[in-house]
Amino acid sequence: MMGDGGFWHNGLTSGVANSVFNKSDNLTIVVDNNYTSATGGQDILSSHAVNKTRSTGHAIERAVRGVGVEWVRTLRRTYDVAGMRDALKEALTTQTKGPKVLIAQSECMLNKQRREKPLVRKAIADGKRMVREKFGVDSDTCTGDHSCIRLSDCPSLSIKPNPDPLRTDPVATVLDSCVGCGVCGEVSHAAVLCPSFYKAQIVSNPSRWDRLRERVRSGVIGWLQRGEACRREAYAF
Repeated sequence: MMGDGGFWHNGLTSGVANSVFNKSDNLTIVVDNNYTSATGGQDILSSHAVNKTRSTGHAIERAVRGVGVEWVRTLRRTYDVAGMRDALKEALTTQTKGPKVLIAQSECMLNKQRREKPLVRKAIADGKRMVREKFGVDSDTCTGDHSCIRLSDCPSLSIKPNPDPLRTDPVATVLDSCVGCGVCGEVSHAAVLCPSFYKAQIVSNPSRWDRLRERVRSGVIGWLQRGEACRREAYAF
């Protein structure tokens, strides 16, 4: 495995081209996040940004094919855990001889948030309708095994007390720092772990239609929740 910065620094020649020269039957995974993360997030040859003083936009896949690699795949959404799993399985079971290269391409989330958050804050301040996606965990469905936390290691995943008095194990919860990448839910579903994750939309400066829809949904959900609470009270002690 190598990052995109390391790939351009010497990985293309000492790693990929060397494997082609020696006819190695191996797999190289290039983590392409558009920046040199190790030294501060500078642009590199494969960055998508328009840089007035540097030449960017050179695809890693073209460079890899240029030195003779025949089996090359680029995944442009690395948050798709099932898709990444299938690509790895194909790379490790293909009958194609010689080195294989899998390019895992998604922009660094830290740099993406640094770029987008100021724009979103300005749009909200100007009164524009903005929608932010966030994931959550249904406390009634979560079993408290915390496999999602162990497998994804997301800093927005934490635990909270179990709302069910009959269960003592804490349940998973998603903090407000969630950026909606979906890795937690993707990992859980790809590994067939649990169905407790859900995706919500947080609307800033909602329209009249948004407010009406929220009132209708709250009324229906509240009615169902009150009925469920009454049924639970029958078993409480």
